[in-house]
This record gives sequence, structure tokens and C-alpha cells, in this order.
Amino acid sequence: MVDPEVVHQAFASSWKEDMNFSTGLIFANKEAVKCALTIYAAKHNRNVVTSRSTKTRLSVKCMDESCKWYVGAVVKPELGLWKVTSYGGPHSCMTLGTALDGRMMDCNFLAAEFVPILQKNHMATIDHLRDFIKAKYYGHELSYYKIWDAKQKAIAKIFGNWEESYQRLRKLLLAYLDQQVGTRYWYHTEPRAEFGDSILRYVFWAFAPCIEGFRHCKPVISIDGTHLYGKYRGVLLIAMATDANNKVLPLAFAVVDKESGPSWGWFLECFRISMGDVIANKDICVISDRHKGIQNAIANWPRDDHGRIRVFHRYCLRHVASNFNKHFQDATLKSLALKAGYATQEAKFELYMQPIKEAEIEALREKLRTERQESEPDSSIMPYTYLMNEDLNMWTQLQDGGYRYGAMTTNVSECFNGVLKGARGLPIAAMVEFTWSKLVAYFHDRHKAITHDLSKGKVWSKYALTIYEENLKKSITHQVNAFNNQNGIFQVITAYNIHSSGGGHHSQEVNLVAKTCRCGKWQNRKIPCSHAIKALQHLGQDATTYIDPCYSLENAIRTYSHAFLVPKSESLWRDVEGPKWVPDPDLLRAKGRPVKSRIRNEMDGVRREPGSRRPDSDLREIQQKQSCGLCHQHGHNRRRCPLSRGASTSSNDPN
Repeated sequence: MVDPEVVHQAFASSWKEDMNFSTGLIFANKEAVKCALTIYAAKHNRNVVTSRSTKTRLSVKCMDESCKWYVGAVVKPELGLWKVTSYGGPHSCMTLGTALDGRMMDCNFLAAEFVPILQKNHMATIDHLRDFIKAKYYGHELSYYKIWDAKQKAIAKIFGNWEESYQRLRKLLLAYLDQQVGTRYWYHTEPRAEFGDSILRYVFWAFAPCIEGFRHCKPVISIDGTHLYGKYRGVLLIAMATDANNKVLPLAFAVVDKESGPSWGWFLECFRISMGDVIANKDICVISDRHKGIQNAIANWPRDDHGRIRVFHRYCLRHVASNFNKHFQDATLKSLALKAGYATQEAKFELYMQPIKEAEIEALREKLRTERQESEPDSSIMPYTYLMNEDLNMWTQLQDGGYRYGAMTTNVSECFNGVLKGARGLPIAAMVEFTWSKLVAYFHDRHKAITHDLSKGKVWSKYALTIYEENLKKSITHQVNAFNNQNGIFQVITAYNIHSSGGGHHSQEVNLVAKTCRCGKWQNRKIPCSHAIKALQHLGQDATTYIDPCYSLENAIRTYSHAFLVPKSESLWRDVEGPKWVPDPDLLRAKGRPVKSRIRNEMDGVRREPGSRRPDSDLREIQQKQSCGLCHQHGHNRRRCPLSRGASTSSNDPN
């Protein structure tokens, strides 16, 4: 009913919200008349219908045929304005009753209200928008469906519609490339000769400041995928690093149809080429889930000029434990598996694995007691064998070799997925712009904060110092014995500790030359452990100088020194050649409200019996049974409602 593009005009209407309609009222245009009529109907809880609508005339009457209320307005060419020329009122009918459901407010009217809100914060929730309408328009509570539909219209108004966004995307990526040397983007399309266009299958982008910034980060990358929930289905793939202060630094993004071998292989190939010499001479650790596509892509990663492998794949421990728990359905064993994965000492690893081994032995004994005939080993009762059959270097810190820098999970990727949650429902070009603007803010804010710390004379990041200071406190009760001063080898003995799982009083060997400790923590995190600190204090040395340079504020400031540049106006963007890009029609989402939050599983602390159905609480926004927007009964919608009688609706379905 109301076009949000033309409602808000400079001309101020002579009608105010506290006024009744009357002849002689002046409006800027036809849409302003419609908007005023909607507000009036909402205030008085009446429903009105349009009896006549042309380019020059608008007639509206009460939906109750027994009521004689009506308004007529015409355009005045000499003024370029609209004027109310006839009015019959007030209403002689009964009110709509106590149901304040906003039936007189259609989605176009609501979209006009939401545009200013979404321009400031496109991540505004449906509940927030619903509360806004309730507060502004006399307590009317609108359905989720109507608010969702109106939000999509408002987003399309702000960011363009989904199909146009694909056509704009290539110009946007070219603009980023022209704006900053070193930015990279790649795409994979499939031509459609019959239509003269190309379906965009994959698109990858990485901004130059992020690529350059990775030179000064820990050589650890976390990769993950997260689903899009806009008009078209798809998956956003992300590669993340962490800076000196362990804050996330997004390196690269890609939109693909789904997580598969080809899509992950393509993404990692684009990533490798885009990073170029930044990773050419580094040993890179890649942490991910156990997706076969990732495993195959990393296995085929090219070796360096000397034939050496420079990329080391590691599994996210949370995913390993989750898969383990799905297989064995035992939270206690899962907890032990997690502790074993985090263990840095052989003794502690065995301590946590022993109960798992005993559980397997007991299960096998029980199976032999209950079954008369011999049978093949049942893998569902062999948790110890399950874990030990996995390469220990893939999931344990003990056998990692120090490549992880203490990072055992893909949490950094998942945290940034949360930051992107609102953007994952935007048209594709707007989503790319969101990643750019978010990174601009990261670089500005972090460079400012690091500069402040440097001005205070600080040398190390807060993250590294926090770990170091905890280790320093532990070292107070340690005792040290020099074994081989020439080779920097010391024995450090911990104090008795009844609160420790092992009781304390352990002997650890510290090698200052190799920068290792038998406890495993120093070589894993690259920050001196309590035993190393005690040995260095024995020599009168400053133990902070043994913290890995990747944690220094000098490296931190270098990470964010390659700043983003101010973009050109869109009118100056380079034109693109070739067929236009279009979305894959097979990815068009089915009608209905999309589930925007993944199903929670035991990784989120949800526990259920084997074979049981998930409870409704497993969805943050559960799919509800839809009811009619007019009579609130099930079995039909408002378009088929016997009470509709011309009630205003939106013709645009979700998606």
C-alpha cells in the first residue's frame, strides 16, 4: 500500500497524528495520504479498504459496510500536492475489539518505518522491530511473519534486491582491487548460453591489509564454514588468524554452494595463491574439522622448493570430542578425551586415557559374558581403540610438535561467525561490504589501542603477559638444580600440592638452549612455563625475553600498520565486461520462515538419550505453526480468511 521510497518528503503535511481527518488537509503525495490513513486506522483500531485508486484520485472507506466513514483525496496539479476533498466521519461502527494485531499496517508501510532503523543497524532483530512498532503505534503486536516480510523489503530497499546484488558484486570487488594493491578476489562461474549470463558458483575475496598483516601473526590458521540464511542458500567459508593479543584477524572469505571436496579445495587453493610469499617460507598450521574435502586439499598442498611440507593439518579438538560422543554417547568419556587432547605431558595423557581403556575392556568382557558365540569386535564399545586409531598428532597437544601454538579448536572462526550473523542474511554484495567495514573498524581500533600501550612503554601483549604472570606465580614454590650449565639444562622440582591431580613434587627438565621443558607447555605456547621461569631466574635472566616475538607489541602494531584506504565513490567504479552474474536458481530458498540458528548439539551442552528426537529448545528460533493473521486460527492464511473482505496484505512472500 505504501511505497517507502516516496513517503518521506521535505513537504510537511498539514495533518498531525492527533488530528481527525477533514476536508482541506494537504499532503505531499499519494503515498503520504496512505501513510496517514494507516496511522489513523492503527490509532483508532479500525480497518479500512481502498475503494478507488488512480494516479489522480484515492478513495478509502471503512471495511464495515454498515459504517459510512470515508475519505476522498485528489491531486492538485497547480500545487503538485494532494488534498482531501471529501470526508464522512466519524466511524459509526464498532471497533475491531481488543485485538491490537496491526492488521491495517501492511508490509510496505512497515518497511518504510524500518528503513531508518536498519540503516543504523541492519542486525536489528525481529523482536526489536516488533517492540518498536508496538511502542510507536498504540500497542499493536504484529506477527513474526509480517515483521520478517517487512524487514526483507526494507533490506532490499537499502542494499538492493538479491539478483541486482549479484550484478553489483563484481564491480564492488574490482573497486576493492583498484583501491588497494594486494587485494585478491577469485570467482568460478558457469555460463548459461541460452540466457546470456553466468551462474556464480564460488567467489573468494581477501583484503590486502589482512594478507600483509598475517606476516606478523602466529602461523596458525583456523578455517570453518557457516550457513547463509538469506534468499539463497549457501555457505560462507572463512580463514582466520590470531594476532599478538590472541584477537581474531579474518584473512579470507568465500561464498560457495555447500561444504564439499571441490568447494574446500577451491577455497584453499585461492587462499594459498592469495597469501603468496607471506606464507612461502613459513610452517603453517591449519586447524579445522574433519571434513574430507579439507583433508584432501591440504594433503595436495604443494611442497616448497626443497621438497619439504610447509603446511600441517590439525583437527579441532571440540569436533573430535563431539564425534567421539556421538559414537559412544558417554559424557564422562568425552570429558576424559578432551582432557587427554589438551594434555602436554605423557603421564597426564595416560592418566586421562586409562579410564577410557578400562571402560573398553569392561565393555568387551560384558559382551563376552552375554554372547555365547564369538563375533566380530563391536566398534561401538571400543572408545580407547577409536581414539588411538586417530593420528595423535592430529588431535593431541602432546604429539602436535608445537605447530598449534596452543590453539586446540576453531573457536576463533566460530566467534567471528557470530559477528557475521546479521550479515549472513544480507544480499551478497552487502555481505562483502560488511566484512570490509568490520575489518576497517578492527584495524583502526586495534592500531589505536596498541599505539597507546607502546606509548606506556609496554613490550608484550596483554594475552602473553597474563599467561606469563600466572606461570610466574607458580614458579615461586619451585626448586631448581643446575645439571648442565653449558647446555642450559636444569632440573626444576615442584612443591607438594594436595589439590593437584598428581599431588605435586614433580621433576621437570628445562633446556634453555632448545627452549623446551618436559612439561610441554613452553614449546607448545611459546611462552616460558613456570619451570623455565625458575631456571632463568636462577641465572639472573629476564624470562620475558624468552617469550616468542609473535606476542610482542612490535609485531602487533605491524599487523595493523597496513591500513585500509578510503574507497572511491560508486560512480567512479570500473565497468565490468562479459556476461552478468546471477545466483544459482537451485539455491533459491523454499518459501517460509528460515531457521536462522543451527540445531544445537552436545557440543553446546545439549544432552539427550540415543535415538531421541531433539527438543524444541534445540532451536533458538523454532519454526512455529503458522496461523491466520486476521482471525488467528490455523488451517488457512489471511489471503484465504473468510473475514478478510479485502483486508490489505503484502503480495510479496518471504524470499
